[in-house]
Amino acid sequence: MRQLLIVISMLTLSSCANYINKMHSEFDRDDGKVTRRKREKADTFDQFRNSRRNPRGSSTARGNVLPAVKRNYGQRASQKRRYTANDLVDNTNSASLWSGAGNDNYLFTKNKWKRNGDIVLINVKSELKRLISLELKRAFPSMPKKKKDKTAAAPAAPAPAAQPKDVGAEKGKTYDKVSSVIVEEISKDHLLVRGQKFLLYKNGKHLIEIQALVSRKDILDDDTVDSTSFLESTIQVLR
Repeated sequence: MRQLLIVISMLTLSSCANYINKMHSEFDRDDGKVTRRKREKADTFDQFRNSRRNPRGSSTARGNVLPAVKRNYGQRASQKRRYTANDLVDNTNSASLWSGAGNDNYLFTKNKWKRNGDIVLINVKSELKRLISLELKRAFPSMPKKKKDKTAAAPAAPAPAAQPKDVGAEKGKTYDKVSSVIVEEISKDHLLVRGQKFLLYKNGKHLIEIQALVSRKDILDDDTVDSTSFLESTIQVLR
């Protein structure tokens, strides 16, 4: 009888332990799904948005401490100001229709202030071209070639000596242009642009998307921006 009770209690404990382990595995699986879903929804440019900044402490939130000694600060005797010729000379650019430094005064100057929906042309430089090529190779990898018979292979001719490349000229060269649109004003001085372009790769036509964070001052007068001025960028092969 005692052995039967021991066997029944052991079976009960093992079944409870299996049930608890099953519950823990289900909880871990649910937590993994939530974490994966949050990671997929994460945006690279979230860290640059003003709305996500932590509020800083302000002196207005702290109470004023009264001084221990009361002082009588009397008003100074009003004196008549003496004007000179330099006071009548306007050397500033503020509120001037001839200056392009303001945001709204563009009667005689070109409007440099960009807003959502404005078109900006991206000049593709060497580094951005290299990153686009890497994304295309990652999305459409090359098939491994079959090895040829070593005995049948003819001796290869010596390769000609490679000529030195002008690194400075390659960095400044514009390889392509991508039309983009301002999709968001991240802050007063920074914009988020997004553009798409079809490229030929491995006898196929593929669509890529470029998203970049740029500064307003880096946008030139002809509504173009160099890819070397990108503060942050992402490249995605859509199809």
